[in-house]
Amino acid sequence: MHVNIMRPCVGIHSPRELYDNQIHSRMIEGTDHNRYNYFTTRNTPKRKAEILDGGSVYWIIKGAIVMRQTIIDIETLVDDNGKKFCMITKDPEIMLVQPKPQRAMQGWRYLEAEQSPPDLYPFDPEADDNASKLDEKMAEELAELGLL
Repeated sequence: MHVNIMRPCVGIHSPRELYDNQIHSRMIEGTDHNRYNYFTTRNTPKRKAEILDGGSVYWIIKGAIVMRQTIIDIETLVDDNGKKFCMITKDPEIMLVQPKPQRAMQGWRYLEAEQSPPDLYPFDPEADDNASKLDEKMAEELAELGLL
């Protein structure tokens, strides 16, 4: 069974903002000629094989897990100063998930598959952004009431 990771979206306030940020930066071309997003971390996950067996990165925005992206590859690389770092490549498609409250944290943490929030629907960059704002506000209110 796969395992996921969760990571805070620092400076990002909505799925739209994450999408816009990603399409303008940190893109690489894969061997299949598709373009993929990536992010870097200091440490390579020890459970790399489990993550690559179908895992995703679940993004935390404003105290809740609200979306995910499938992880395509994990590589340990070395920078110009000889220091190791990890590059995690992910599918650019963003899947909105049922919002799940999550405490603040730094870096990333493992998220077991059975604890991951269920998918709702793919993020549609052409859709009216007001609908996603309404969903986020409703999710925040439900989480405050302890219903999510």
